[in-house]
Amino acid sequence: MQPDFEKLDIALEGSLSGGATEAEAFLQRERELTLKVFNRGVEKYSSAETRGIGLRTYLGDRLGRAFTSDVSEEAIRGAVASAVQSARVSPGDSDRGLPGPEQFPENATEGLYLGEDLQLWGEDLDAVTAGEKIEFALEMERVALEYDPRIIGVETATYSESAGEVVIVNSRGFRAGYRSSVCYGYLVAIAEDRDGSQTGFGFTAGRSFGSLDAKAASKEASSMAVSLLGGRQVETAKVPVLFDNLSTAEMVAMLAAALSGEAVTRGRSFLAGRLGEKMATEAVTIVDDGLSKGGFGTAPFDDEGVATSSKSPVEEGVLRTWLHNCYTASRMGTRSTGNAGRPSFRARVAVTPTNIRLEPGRASPDELRSGIQRGFEVLELQGAHVGLNPVTGEVSVGAKGRWVQKGRATHAVTEVTIAGTMEEILGGITGIGNDIRFTPLLGGVGTPSILVEGLVVSGK
Repeated sequence: MQPDFEKLDIALEGSLSGGATEAEAFLQRERELTLKVFNRGVEKYSSAETRGIGLRTYLGDRLGRAFTSDVSEEAIRGAVASAVQSARVSPGDSDRGLPGPEQFPENATEGLYLGEDLQLWGEDLDAVTAGEKIEFALEMERVALEYDPRIIGVETATYSESAGEVVIVNSRGFRAGYRSSVCYGYLVAIAEDRDGSQTGFGFTAGRSFGSLDAKAASKEASSMAVSLLGGRQVETAKVPVLFDNLSTAEMVAMLAAALSGEAVTRGRSFLAGRLGEKMATEAVTIVDDGLSKGGFGTAPFDDEGVATSSKSPVEEGVLRTWLHNCYTASRMGTRSTGNAGRPSFRARVAVTPTNIRLEPGRASPDELRSGIQRGFEVLELQGAHVGLNPVTGEVSVGAKGRWVQKGRATHAVTEVTIAGTMEEILGGITGIGNDIRFTPLLGGVGTPSILVEGLVVSGK
């Protein structure tokens, strides 16, 4: 099976014959399904298919962009004309350009699907019926409701999947594509007792339907909701804080934004100017691995055609490299790291992490907790999208979890805020768990639990 290049060839040839010195055509095709159940019935069922071509044309060092979701020949030629005209009136920038063949992955000029060995495609998504997918979501809801008498409802139980392909051709000879799929289920369970109610979150995700575990996701959400019942504020104090793996993922996602060469060149990263410096404890190594088999951010090449790879932006606490696309790499006098990304054919090329992970340690979460004499265990961060600031490095987020005394959780904690900076967190890590977990909900972030020696937990 090979990609269909007919539409892309029309775009590429039209760009070059229209006066472009170089050109690139990027095709994205995606099929999506989302369904939600509530109170043992289907609340929402929606499916959609999108297809379109994004164009980049160059007149020397001037760049023009256009896109079209209509892939008829007439519409493509219209988009080509718009892209070429856009380039004519754009300011020049010598750092803009396409990657060279030396940056392509193997066989990238052969007109093939690449990455067939990377476990990106779930063959069973089409084979599983809509009824079976609905039953999966209903099972998540049913298992949650049966978990404990204090579970009084499920706020949402959702199944979602997407499958599609990316195909690129450019005037430097790139001619390849890849297929990928992802599916996941998640739910929010509601627990209630005489003191009030709490919610818990759980999920399961994979490249194929057969890899999902509805029961595990339900039990995760239900146990979390029950464990938070009776939660109360604590006195403001600076104490050790144990972050569970999903809370840690929120912080690593923020760190990934600060590691972007685009953020650095724009002066929007708290790490700017610190390359080669120590920024975390020696236990901290951050890896961005675009070739991890089955990873949610895995691909044989990035959205400019540069081969993906494994690299360590942070190694034993030292900041070693930024993540780059071709433009940011040129701006900073280096090579692309294969981190060009665009959320759709309509979007411009940005910098995107692939599978970015914090390397795990050897201790279990229980072992990390056992060393806390008096502290806080975080099970959920609230408002992380605004409270974790990659520009300043400041941290101010709401949190729920459990208070820990002499290594044991004593009661639930709610309505507290964790305040500090990412530098304090990274520099204060005294333990890293062995419970690494990857989530597509944050774009392929993989993290274990971490223990930080002292953070301000603001309560009453």
